[in-house]
Amino acid sequence: MIRKFYGFCVLILVAGQPVAVASERWYSSKQVASGELLFKQNCASCHGQNAEGTADWKKTDANGNYPPPPLNGSAHTWHHSRELLKSTIQDGGIKLGGVMPGFSDQLSDQEIDSVIAYFQSKWPDDIYLKWSERNQPGDVPSVDSIVDQKKEESGSNHDMTRLLIQRLGGNAVADPLKTPVDGLYQTQFGKKYAYLSGDGRYLFMGDLLDLELEQNLTKNARENIEAPVIKSPEASGIPDKSDLTDLLKKRLGSTNVSVAVATPAEGMYVAKFGPNYGYLSRDGRYVIVGSMLDLESGLNLTSISRKRTAKALLNQIPVEDKAIFPAIGPEKAVINVFTDISSVSSRKLFVEVPDLQKAGISVHYLPLSDDGKKGSAYATLKQVWCAKDKAKALTISKGLTAGSLPAGNCD
Repeated sequence: MIRKFYGFCVLILVAGQPVAVASERWYSSKQVASGELLFKQNCASCHGQNAEGTADWKKTDANGNYPPPPLNGSAHTWHHSRELLKSTIQDGGIKLGGVMPGFSDQLSDQEIDSVIAYFQSKWPDDIYLKWSERNQPGDVPSVDSIVDQKKEESGSNHDMTRLLIQRLGGNAVADPLKTPVDGLYQTQFGKKYAYLSGDGRYLFMGDLLDLELEQNLTKNARENIEAPVIKSPEASGIPDKSDLTDLLKKRLGSTNVSVAVATPAEGMYVAKFGPNYGYLSRDGRYVIVGSMLDLESGLNLTSISRKRTAKALLNQIPVEDKAIFPAIGPEKAVINVFTDISSVSSRKLFVEVPDLQKAGISVHYLPLSDDGKKGSAYATLKQVWCAKDKAKALTISKGLTAGSLPAGNCD
């Protein structure tokens, strides 16, 4: 039943068609055999028994998410390094535009390697060779050392551009260009702009803003506007965090700004203002509002920060304000669910709650009315959360047990 629940929530990875294992490949036939069983147990319900993926996998669904793609080499899987494929299986596919959960708690490193071996065994030799060539191990080059290289007549010879093509997938990647921010470079892939740290490891997705001139430099680049670039004075050392935060509050016209902290990218700081994360130059003049990616590990560091923040906020909510269905036996995990009484999808999950409890998962429910304070759904939520036993009242409200609800006039 737990597999059924994952099947309801899952998406993304990659899939195939039978092909003999090439002698040059990194995996063994034993790994392929082991991976086939693991794939069919964990992945086939979404990616197909033969890793063929979903029809129309290139089109987003009604929720804006991508369906499970093929993993057989006919889709974009071969664009990604083995490390990125592995981290996607471990951490899930949300950061790549899907809804696949992470499997780090269910599959060991060796088992994940076997799963990758299985679906790569379905790749034709020419696809595997392309993947192998673009994923040769090597150090991440410095952008500073290569950004001024000459271009060949046939195209770019930048090491960094080739690295970006390898890590981002696709071939439409422009050579990095210097920005007014020391150690930060602008690149373009497709219609998107992104900003690279000087060591080539970190990528910032979002618009680069000049807070002093009140200009969006990314928008200027899109519209081919030559904006005046006035270099800020050289920063003398790392600024005091409180000074940088005060400067941001002044320039953003808001007091809702967190303390700026250093990121792994040299000379870049991160601060949270409202729901947004901003990545700042050390002088506080330039900010990128968006996401920070680690190209080496394939992780979206901003997404990880958001999850930590959400978890901390959820843990601050008193247990008496939740409808709790505790795990049976030792608790292995906690799921927090915001529920609307009228939601069809929330009812589907609610039916699975007893199976989740048996699996050692506690489910904590919180009220959320899709229509605000209007309509019968909000009135019913008030009745549930005014009840002494909120879990029992929630079960009654979902129509799964008989009983009556309190008036709903509590505070």
